[in-house]
Amino acid sequence: MRRALALLAVVPALAAGGTRGAVRDAIGGERLERVRVTLECGGSTETVVTGIDGRFEFSHPAQPGCTVLAQLVGYRPVRAELSGDSEIEIAMTPDTLRRRDSVEVREDAFAVQSESSPSERVISGLEMKTLAGVLVDDPLRAVQALPGVASSKDYIAQFSLRGAAFERTGVWLDGVLLRSPFHTVQSQEKTGSMSVINADLVEEAVLHAGAPPVDYYDRTAGAVDMRLRDGSRSGPAIRLNSGVASTGLIVEGPAGKQQRGSWLAAARKSYLQYLLRRSTADDWLAFGFVDAEGRFTYSLSPSQQITLSVLDGRSDLDRTHVRDRLGLNAIMNGEYHVTVTGAAWRWAPSSRALATQRLSWMRERAYNVNNLELELTRMGYAEWAWNGSFAWNWSPRAPLQAGGVLRRLHDDGFTARYQFNPLALRRKDGWRGTALRGGGYLHQGWSAGPFTLGVGARFDADSEAGPSAVSPHASAAARVGQRMRLQAAWSQAVQYPSLMARFVENMGNRSLAPERANHAVAGVEYLLDDRTRLRVETFYRAERDLIAQPLLEPRLLASGAVFIPPEAPLYLNSVRGTARGAEIFLQRRSANRLSGWVSYGWVKTRMRDAVTGAVYPADSEQRHTVTLFGSLRLTPSIHASARYGYGSNFPIPGFFRWENGRYFLSDHRNSLRLPDYHRLDFRINKSFHVEAGRGWTWRGVLYAEVMNATNRHNTAFDAFNGFNARTGEARIGFLKLFPIVPAAGVMLEWERGSRLR
Repeated sequence: MRRALALLAVVPALAAGGTRGAVRDAIGGERLERVRVTLECGGSTETVVTGIDGRFEFSHPAQPGCTVLAQLVGYRPVRAELSGDSEIEIAMTPDTLRRRDSVEVREDAFAVQSESSPSERVISGLEMKTLAGVLVDDPLRAVQALPGVASSKDYIAQFSLRGAAFERTGVWLDGVLLRSPFHTVQSQEKTGSMSVINADLVEEAVLHAGAPPVDYYDRTAGAVDMRLRDGSRSGPAIRLNSGVASTGLIVEGPAGKQQRGSWLAAARKSYLQYLLRRSTADDWLAFGFVDAEGRFTYSLSPSQQITLSVLDGRSDLDRTHVRDRLGLNAIMNGEYHVTVTGAAWRWAPSSRALATQRLSWMRERAYNVNNLELELTRMGYAEWAWNGSFAWNWSPRAPLQAGGVLRRLHDDGFTARYQFNPLALRRKDGWRGTALRGGGYLHQGWSAGPFTLGVGARFDADSEAGPSAVSPHASAAARVGQRMRLQAAWSQAVQYPSLMARFVENMGNRSLAPERANHAVAGVEYLLDDRTRLRVETFYRAERDLIAQPLLEPRLLASGAVFIPPEAPLYLNSVRGTARGAEIFLQRRSANRLSGWVSYGWVKTRMRDAVTGAVYPADSEQRHTVTLFGSLRLTPSIHASARYGYGSNFPIPGFFRWENGRYFLSDHRNSLRLPDYHRLDFRINKSFHVEAGRGWTWRGVLYAEVMNATNRHNTAFDAFNGFNARTGEARIGFLKLFPIVPAAGVMLEWERGSRLR
């Protein structure tokens, strides 16, 4: 049950004497303790701190014109004007959310957003900002801490999901599937990556780790759904974030005299590349970036709203200062540019129906050159997309959802390799292709007492890739008593081949079929109290028609001879396999005391290549994963958190064995693994608040973080650098990951808003 409470409700005092009241979290309705509340009357002030019940009381009665100021680290300060003795209630909004004028009281701190998704993981904006990191401030790195997610490369934002590669997990931003939302240098993963999405603008992220709902498309493993916040409608605000890696600025405010809309503009620029260039001999990480985001939201009427948005990011690598040390096929300069624009219209014709229409356009451009300024890579991608959805509660216990998507994709580019003596182009592989992809879905839910059922299906088609696909989905949930919930789901998913894999010269295969996966998920959840849960979940995923280049890798044949790959191995639907596992996690979500989770995940994969006959664990399989995350407010102005991650790590991809201290080719794939991964991070935030006069206030937060506090020497696979055809000895490169890294930053915000009565 949900009910709205006014931000500041003034009612007659229950008793003569001082002013009293309570402070709540504007999202969950939980009463907040340790809030510093200051009463200002005339020239005198009185400050108190809320107790464990979120209540406060001043010894002096409030007179007309007196004001109350509430401050708490991690929340926007609230100033309200009073009128005499009163019982007041104040709602405080977390920093990462737009200011809200109401409190949303929820019966369940872990209420699900989609009953048809048993593997749903919700990460709030406050948790995301804490986990994103001071150094990189990346929302996808916050997702890496969720159960079911594995990552052991500190430099990149991509991750593995239940043994599946990141390319099979979709990232949706406000309902739009993004293709490559990263700052990086294309074709060179070891330069690092981070998402182009500003963590300060993300209101909430939801991970669907298995059997994702039918409205997510063209991915077979899972989905990450992020929603950006709107600008403030209460008054203009300016926020400045500055740290050791980048500086960002956010400006926002209301639109129109009646404040029926809002606008927001944000920009970031990095300077970590300049520091790395002077501090390390390995300058692959020295790429810079700049990005900008804009958003405009306006309510045409109480039932209609439009939103316009734009996201633009550019990253570049400049290694001209080491030109003489670079090889002919090494990148000297590289650039990647991504743009995403969108328009959305929402219409609620009644309290039981909601229609949404979205139109988006995205473009990506990339190029790399060598030390002779000859092009190594040039890529271009463009996509127009329309998607619409309709939700209708034709019966209070039978919600119906339907929708569709239509996308036009274009991809072109080439890669080139050179030889030195004589200087000549050794090989050039180009591609160019266009395709139409479309689909639709229908889902019907029913609920009766403690039971909830859902049945749905997707229909998808691609103009260049084989037959159409129908993907069914079924889910069931049941509450046992007041504290236990059982969930299960079964579904199918489909993912179409990239245009590059179909059209690239020499290696492309226009007959590639879509990849497919069957999901089965079952889970049980028990509430230890209103804000603590224990959850156990098992899953099984069967995959077929996975796309690979089975003849790409050298290996040892059964006869003892060395297999030397052909110059242009084809892309084929040659791999099928399974992934099974279990996850257990204990989570507490509280705005006051210890909050966070402890999780353990186990996954085992078995892949088989029909061409080579190889049976092996998946490249993205991390057998054991442990994550601990905790955050605690120590005082009204100090917040501390810690995060620990352990992973048994991933296989070294390829046919290798270890013998007498050296690597050799083998007839078994992925038989060697990287050393165990350990990392412990600490973070502390300190806030302060100052009145600036004329209705303006400014506040700040100091951030300090220590990454890899134990200085663990973690390593990651870099590249296979060749082999000796006579002896079979292989040359493998590894990357050293972050040592102990201290980082600090500061957030300053100026805000002007009307005083609430």
